[in-house]
Amino acid sequence: MASGNANHAQRGDITRTNEDRFWEEGGSYRPTDHPVVEIFARQRLDYLSSTGALDGVSSLLDVGAGSGFSSRYYPDSIHAVACDFAGGMLRANPVRDRIQCSGDKLPFADGSFDIATCWELLHHLDDPVGAIREMWRVARRRIVLFEPNRIHPGHIVLGLTRQEERRSLLFSPGHLRRLVSKATGLHPSRQERCGLLFPNITPLFLAKVFGRLPYRVPLAGISQLLVLEKSQDGSFSAPIPHQSSPRRLPVAGRPTTSGRL
Repeated sequence: MASGNANHAQRGDITRTNEDRFWEEGGSYRPTDHPVVEIFARQRLDYLSSTGALDGVSSLLDVGAGSGFSSRYYPDSIHAVACDFAGGMLRANPVRDRIQCSGDKLPFADGSFDIATCWELLHHLDDPVGAIREMWRVARRRIVLFEPNRIHPGHIVLGLTRQEERRSLLFSPGHLRRLVSKATGLHPSRQERCGLLFPNITPLFLAKVFGRLPYRVPLAGISQLLVLEKSQDGSFSAPIPHQSSPRRLPVAGRPTTSGRL
């Protein structure tokens, strides 16, 4: 997920170098086929579909895709490309097309995808504005962002006890809007709080209950959803930074070829 600066400045009880290692080795996550993860992802995608955010979408860039909590569950009608800085997590992602790259230097041309999305990524990044700007550049229609709702008690506990979640305590709705405005000069077409279950820690019996409840949860939702629409022609005038060649990862179970990991 987050690339970070691989320095040795002490942060809490781990160093930044150890935080990078945490992500490279896959974090402390459940597998993507875990039943709680599936309930979490399908409820989220069903809600996105109900809002029209996935209407007519045939291609999608999943930024900070990690092991595939999001990209695994997009419908077959959508060609999802997964990208992440952490190769260790990305290797576990089951989608066919996986690119190892930094979120603030996406190796794609303008308007390469119908939409670009990220799920709970930005609070892990040193440059969230750069990542939003890049997502906006490569998307033809819209970007869809999910970030923690910092006033949820669960996120307060996680932010205070887990180094990798510390910056989630910054992510109020106003903070996320300011990041988006700084990156694009625009305001979101939709922003709301939603969801009740944590995919990595909620017990299955509770997940089954939460999965049947309304997804939009004012104030108490664990996440905040932000959607930013482009104009009809998909125009965006930000300059394109120099991009290095992406590192493509092989499909799980297939042999590595020359030039690939």
